[in-house]
Amino acid sequence: MALKDIFSPLGGLEKLKITAFSDVTYETSTETYVVMYNPTAYSQEVKNKWIPEEGLADGAQTQFKSNQSDSASFEFLFDATLTSPPGNDVPGDVNLSYLGDSKPNLEKISGNKANAVDIIREDKHVDRAIQKFLEITQKVQSSTHSPNYLQINWGAFQFRGVLEKATINYKLFNSSGLPIRATVSASFKQSISRREQAAEAGRTSPDLTHVRVVKAGDTLPVMCKRVYGSSELYLEVARVNKLKNFRKLEIGQELFFPPISKS
Repeated sequence: MALKDIFSPLGGLEKLKITAFSDVTYETSTETYVVMYNPTAYSQEVKNKWIPEEGLADGAQTQFKSNQSDSASFEFLFDATLTSPPGNDVPGDVNLSYLGDSKPNLEKISGNKANAVDIIREDKHVDRAIQKFLEITQKVQSSTHSPNYLQINWGAFQFRGVLEKATINYKLFNSSGLPIRATVSASFKQSISRREQAAEAGRTSPDLTHVRVVKAGDTLPVMCKRVYGSSELYLEVARVNKLKNFRKLEIGQELFFPPISKS
């Protein structure tokens, strides 16, 4: 595959950037790293944790325990040969309006940017650009005694977490032995504050009012089971929605599921 950034013909997709934060609430940013080339692909991994139930049954049965944190992996290219320019992609801030209320405050994102392209063009090798990447993502900071929390932005993709591991593969060297081409395979593990976790859990909490659209095969007890974890509250939901016959729901009908005490 050619080294040319495959996204540059699309009119300049925003360069992937990694913003470092000193706190898990992602309110105090320190620096932003802008990659030289946008990755051609990335991978995400999500996990559910299940534990086996003990018993005398012949078949094995598992019980759901929790969702595990997401992870994301990228391979970044560093190249000082200039055999292929990095394109005209813009290294500025991305438009985060699609993120809604949970979007970060862009005014708190530091204007101090480390641009891998500029560093490599100045040095004629990739070593300092890679070390700068590791300084922002992996180095233990003296003020916090831990590595930075990281926010990755790339177009419509946002990820918040920490660097789990990075593997550097040096592939080409100049006459002085300095690396002029390398790749960094980096894996990031999700890390968000308990406050943000609580807010995320609250979006599906039975303690909040929900609006659900009736689909084919839905019954009121079944829908109550999904929202409250119990089908026994269907009469109260029918009363709130002023249903004359809860057995005859119409496809596409909107129903309100308010907070209801099971007691």
